[in-house]
Amino acid sequence: MDRNIPETHFSAVELGVYDGCSFVVTTERESIASTPVSYKLQCSSPSKLEPEQAASIDPPRLPSNLIVIDSVFSGKGRRAETDFAGVVIEPLFRKLNVQHQFVKTSSPHSIRDIASSLDAKSQYTILFLSGDTSISEFVNHLPSSHSNISIVPFPMGTGNAWATSLKLTDPAVILSQFLKGSLQTHQFPLYKATFANGLSIKFFIILSLGFHANLLHLCEEQEYQQMGVERFRIASQRILDNYALNSHVSIPNTLQGSYSYFVLINTTHLEPTYIPSPQSDPLNPPLHVLAYESSLSQSEFRKRLMNGYLNTLKTDIQEKGTIYKALPDSFEVYISDNPEERHKFELCCDGQLLNLLDLNPSPDHTVSFKIETCTSPSLLVLC
Repeated sequence: MDRNIPETHFSAVELGVYDGCSFVVTTERESIASTPVSYKLQCSSPSKLEPEQAASIDPPRLPSNLIVIDSVFSGKGRRAETDFAGVVIEPLFRKLNVQHQFVKTSSPHSIRDIASSLDAKSQYTILFLSGDTSISEFVNHLPSSHSNISIVPFPMGTGNAWATSLKLTDPAVILSQFLKGSLQTHQFPLYKATFANGLSIKFFIILSLGFHANLLHLCEEQEYQQMGVERFRIASQRILDNYALNSHVSIPNTLQGSYSYFVLINTTHLEPTYIPSPQSDPLNPPLHVLAYESSLSQSEFRKRLMNGYLNTLKTDIQEKGTIYKALPDSFEVYISDNPEERHKFELCCDGQLLNLLDLNPSPDHTVSFKIETCTSPSLLVLC
């Protein structure tokens, strides 16, 4: 036997029984933890299942005003075999006669167009097949008065920080839970960053400066676009070798110093196995700050970054050279650096990439922005 041939892993998830057919999704992966390489929707006889497995699907119990949004460029994009919406959801909903709207993104404006078109007085449930950035874009283009939207995130992006932190990791399992009505409804906190030029962005995962923001900006370059998660490792090394990682940041009464890594974070995870903020809770405030002082050696800085793969939930990771603490509901962030070093003003806000110098009408050595808890729109997540 050739030991170099990867062992293919198959998993089957029963969605439920309808009209004498038990619907099952089979997912193929190269290993248990790897990205799916194919999905298949199959029908089998309910008699072959254990009684407790054969839960009935009752289409009339599903939410009205159901929208499926497939952000087709998220993650590595969609191939015929990995098109979960096309292979599983659409044919299943046709068989169940589920009334829904299906949106497959076709332009950079698709998501903002659907968000801005929703009636603020109507109730919607949205199945989001995407990464974090698409959901953030949707939230930021909703009418601020909207309070009747429930989101079900299906992790189809690269990092999938929000879905993973909500323990939503397998699209087939999520769909099964949705159909069976076993997902619970929760409110989740939104935060608003307001910049010097008046621009405001709502976020619910992360706002970063320093290494993390530099990494996301660099990965937008064409050479990294088709690499998947691997691009982060390669781009990280380039930043460590070539960037001055010493941003001067302060939050009054909280911290002040020079930091190589600075994030305001609301989720435990940034990737399925990476837990940088063990005490965060995606369903509840407060926001946390995590910052690594630039005085750390490169090897120690790298070690602390990699500790995210070793952290366990609820642990306190604060130590000398690491700032990790909960934040108040409202505060200001100040960055004091030389404007000629543009990378020190690079910012990432839930995947939206900006440079603070472009948002400051009067460029100076000190740039600031305000963070506050946001009360509108009021949104729900099913998890």
